[in-house]
Amino acid sequence: MPANRFLPHEWESRLEEIDLEIVRQAAICKVALLDPDAIERVLANDAGVCGAEHEAAFRTLRGLLYLHYTEVLHISEGLSPEIANVIANRVREHLRHRIGTQLGRMAG
Repeated sequence: MPANRFLPHEWESRLEEIDLEIVRQAAICKVALLDPDAIERVLANDAGVCGAEHEAAFRTLRGLLYLHYTEVLHISEGLSPEIANVIANRVREHLRHRIGTQLGRMAG
């Protein structure tokens, strides 16, 4: 099925669902996901980034981060990289307002 099977607002909704689950799993693992290098450590399978040991949630979190990346890649291929960035930033900002600093702070 072609990558552009969804409209931009549908992609945004899909990304938001994925990201909300990322937030949930990060909270279970007590990962300050927005701290510098935290996402990279999760992707590198470094469970030492967790404040609480929860193997299943960590594994799920890692998979969801890859899924998020894959969805953004599909948006880029189906629509455009610029639209993918706009959608990802809108989702990120929406989630930031919902979770505050619960999962750490962005670098910079």
